[in-house]
Amino acid sequence: MKKIVIGTTNNNKVKRIRDMFKKEKYEFLSLEDVIKGDIGEPDETAGCPIGIAMDKASFYLDFIGDDYIVLTQDDTINFSGVKEEDNPGMHIKEPVVKKYGKFTDENAVKYYTDLASKYGGSIPMTFNYGHAVATRSNKDRTVIKIVGATSKLESRIVNKVNKLEKVPGYFLAAIMEVKVNGKWVSYTDLDNDTLIELDNDLYNSISLLLKNID
Repeated sequence: MKKIVIGTTNNNKVKRIRDMFKKEKYEFLSLEDVIKGDIGEPDETAGCPIGIAMDKASFYLDFIGDDYIVLTQDDTINFSGVKEEDNPGMHIKEPVVKKYGKFTDENAVKYYTDLASKYGGSIPMTFNYGHAVATRSNKDRTVIKIVGATSKLESRIVNKVNKLEKVPGYFLAAIMEVKVNGKWVSYTDLDNDTLIELDNDLYNSISLLLKNID
């Protein structure tokens, strides 16, 4: 069974990927499972989600053993029907810090629900994902393979908060709705099986990478 370290300390993101692949022969670990102590944060200087995912994968590989594979993700959020200055793109935290001085889930929820209110109560959005895998081959430092995916999930942010305490570190889930069987449903009200089905594009993207390193 391959041991794959998911390059995040966000337990919600780790659980999301574990649930997607629960029927397959992979062991998914978080950074906290294999790295002790503070190692800092990777520089995110690339200009696209795939590039940032590669930066993350290369960075974390330096801190884990040769028996592990690193899997990382980055994403861009694109809002529809808003002014350019209100579209966060790759920098979802930046406007929150600019307005409130620091980034917290609570500050982010306040900023983006206010933004949704500005545009009538909701804003359609699309995710663009980038994934990267880093491994060691013999004594070479890294072998990185990459893939990108565009979310096909019909979603929107809204100006009301639902169960923020359920998704620490993933504030967007508490103000996001998705369309299921023609109806808008709060993301935090979805059951596990529905979430896995809706994450099909993520599954395909990650699965392609993992198959390439088998």
